[in-house]
Amino acid sequence: MCMKANCSHCGKTSWLGCGSHVSAVLDSVPAEQLCTCEPKVVLNGKEYPPKAK
Repeated sequence: MCMKANCSHCGKTSWLGCGSHVSAVLDSVPAEQLCTCEPKVVLNGKEYPPKAK
């Protein structure tokens, strides 16, 4: 299961977990609060932040 996490580089919201639930975790987060680091993860044609470390 995936969960919200803070990016250790930019401090914004990213995710941790298996990667199967990223959209359920991040789709409700405003874009300006999402991690801006690269490379992005593309799921179902939509870009998401990379997995938090």
